[in-house]
Amino acid sequence: MRDDYIYVHFESLVNLIYSRGISAGDFMNGVLQRPSNILLINGQTNDDLPIDSHTLFNELSGQDEIAEYMLTGAKQLRWIDFSQKESIGDLTDSDIADLLFMGHMGTHLSTPFSYKLQNDFVYLSLGENQVKTYYRRLKNFYSVLNLSILRHAETMQNEHRMMFRRVVHFDEIPQTMIRELIPVLSEGIIFAFDQAFEQDRQYRIPILMVSDSNLAPTLRSRESLYNKAAQIAVLKYNFKSRHWHMVISDPKAFDSDNLY
Repeated sequence: MRDDYIYVHFESLVNLIYSRGISAGDFMNGVLQRPSNILLINGQTNDDLPIDSHTLFNELSGQDEIAEYMLTGAKQLRWIDFSQKESIGDLTDSDIADLLFMGHMGTHLSTPFSYKLQNDFVYLSLGENQVKTYYRRLKNFYSVLNLSILRHAETMQNEHRMMFRRVVHFDEIPQTMIRELIPVLSEGIIFAFDQAFEQDRQYRIPILMVSDSNLAPTLRSRESLYNKAAQIAVLKYNFKSRHWHMVISDPKAFDSDNLY
């Protein structure tokens, strides 16, 4: 499946980001501080990995070990991070059942953020580059999305410019610009790199708002997402000034109350 678009849908009540096109590498390289301890809640105990005796979940410690696990292509990445080893022992049977449910069903039962574990994230891969991620602090998501946009833009642009044998790099997008998108994320938006193009030394990425559907985002096909999607903005990068700016083509789409 060609990796030529990013789809993002935001549920503000629980800081849940459902995404397509944001890779495990984007997450690990984008978060402001990588998790240092995680429990694997994918329902499959791996005897080759450490097992926590209280929860019987596999446990990984150390940022390098966790990064290796995330980036080596494990089929089902489902985990919750925790701050202190001692906090795991405080989990009740009910707490563990909630984690099992979240790992099995791919959604939270009560709350994704445990006051005992003091977790910053819950990461639930759904297959085919689809991920649900709960962020305690949205600034981590802004950074992850920023990195993912840059990766897609550089990949697509360098593919088109292979004959020039000069690798193109993009500067970071200002966080304030990413935050401007929050009001429309709850509707679901597409960064359409398959429609991106360069003109007058500017790289232009259309931003599309997805049309309403009775289907949950996780059940919609690519064709369903693109069908009747309307352009609401264009993200532009000026190669000469090395600056980003966003041109809003549908101001009404951004009229929702700011969620930040």
